[in-house]
Amino acid sequence: MHNFMRVMRLPAVAAGLALCATSQAQDRTIPDYDDVQPDYWGTDAVRDLMGEDRFYFRLGALYFVPDVKTNSITAKNLSEVAEAALGPSPQQLEGEATSDPLLLPGVIFGYRLPWGDGSWSLEAIASAPPTLEIKAKGRLADEPLVEEVNGIPSGVPALGEEVAETKAAPPLLTLVKRFRTDHRIQPYMGAGIGYLFTYDTKVTNPIATELGEPDIEVENKFGWAGQLGVDIHLDGHWWLALDAKYVSFPNVTATVEDLVVKAPGLPQFQYAEVGDVEYDADINAFAYSLGIGFTF
Repeated sequence: MHNFMRVMRLPAVAAGLALCATSQAQDRTIPDYDDVQPDYWGTDAVRDLMGEDRFYFRLGALYFVPDVKTNSITAKNLSEVAEAALGPSPQQLEGEATSDPLLLPGVIFGYRLPWGDGSWSLEAIASAPPTLEIKAKGRLADEPLVEEVNGIPSGVPALGEEVAETKAAPPLLTLVKRFRTDHRIQPYMGAGIGYLFTYDTKVTNPIATELGEPDIEVENKFGWAGQLGVDIHLDGHWWLALDAKYVSFPNVTATVEDLVVKAPGLPQFQYAEVGDVEYDADINAFAYSLGIGFTF
């Protein structure tokens, strides 16, 4: 929570600085909609469908920063060989998982709600589905899963940092409140819900896949989001948009089943059937976007 508040204050500070840049900029209001109504191909059809001054989008770059908090890693349904090495099933494993930041094209679609003073909107964010590379840290990466069996070294190497990869398509919907809607600089804040949907998930670790690819399943789950940002009117119906979101999907479970590794130190076995490994984590992410907006 401390990291969330610290990072989410940054866009608010930026918005505050922008608002205080000059008193002249603060006092200038945006043009009347009828004076700047766009007249491009298709805009009339959008207005007929959605209403005047309702639908907008913000197109630009999205910087996606995963913030994964590992809750537990549990070895389950262990084989006799694995229990001889690790102890009775289930066993807690030490370590954590991480994922690297990504830079993606992204777009925010918005609809200004018809009631009130026009300061409330619904927004959805969309981007190319990111491929998240899941990496291990700590003992999970640095030590073998099965180091020795009955005092005999197994010869199984450490896993290393490479674990798995998955594509994520987290649809996100937020309710947004804008302030100073008649001014060129409009800060806003919002909150909403998201759904973590993953697909094309696979284990990529060379030790774990040497004798065959184990099954892996990532739980799909609902989460929540917080949002801060500022829209800066450029000209007519064009805007500069700065946006920051924090998205959290708590207690997401990923399970690797039927894990088998080669055991060169145990010629009587040739390989070691480990069993299943269940990983539980809070999958959080910061999403920063900078883009150009257009209002129909």
